[in-house]
Parts: sequence; C-alpha cells; structure tokens
Amino acid sequence: LMNSELEGGTTVALKGRVPVNVVGNVKKGDRIAPSNMAGFAQVDNSKQAWSFAIALEDSDTGVVEAVIL
Repeated sequence: LMNSELEGGTTVALKGRVPVNVVGNVKKGDRIAPSNMAGFAQVDNSKQAWSFAIALEDSDTGVVEAVIL
C-alpha cells in the first residue's frame, strides 16, 4: 500500500491483497468496481463493468479483503 504511512495521504494499492471499502453486501468471488461514492467500491459482476479487484471473502461490514487485478 503506497502512502499508507502519510498523514492525510491517499492510500494507493497497485497489486496484491488489500482491504477495500465497499457499499453493500459482497460475496467471495464478486468483482469489485468503482462506485459513485468517493472512496468506496461496489459489486458489479456484469461483463461491461470496469472491475479492479475480486473479493476474497464475504462481507456486509463495509470492508472486504480483495485481490487487485
């Protein structure tokens, strides 16, 4: 995670397993795509979606561990 130690910096993940803030429920294997809410992603399993990660676990808490594509 780049910039994770900076105060007020934006955390950036380029590759690997990372926590992702999500809106709504997520199931293991769901494709994660950007949402309209800044700083959050959403599940979008459609073929047209620009997904950047795959969920590695189920979650309904707002954070899910995912692998960045």
